Amino acid sequence: MDINMASKLYKENSLMTLSPKKFILWLLEEAIKALEKGQKAMLNKDIAEQNNQIQITQQLILEIIPLINGDINGGKQLMLLIEYVHRRLIEANIDIDFVALKELEVFLIELKSSWEEA
Repeated sequence: MDINMASKLYKENSLMTLSPKKFILWLLEEAIKALEKGQKAMLNKDIAEQNNQIQITQQLILEIIPLINGDINGGKQLMLLIEYVHRRLIEANIDIDFVALKELEVFLIELKSSWEEA
């Protein structure tokens, strides 16, 4: 087994053993990174890369929904916020709206910060 395969397996196993709280933090961190790459691609007018990175962000955001307990206080609201972010990502990607992406980045950073404090 080569080092790249071993590294990939280690990362996958590490993710599977994370608590839901830490997994959500990881998802938010990765979503923010992908969103930043999407913004750079948008500025560079690289539509294919922009689309790819924003779609990665969308997928990461959607992965959070099954981890949310809608029965607890604030769960439904968090689910609605995640769905809103997802919808806005689609709109920003279609409209090539850099300002919307920046707003979503700030929102995701604030959400991550709040989640860390929880």
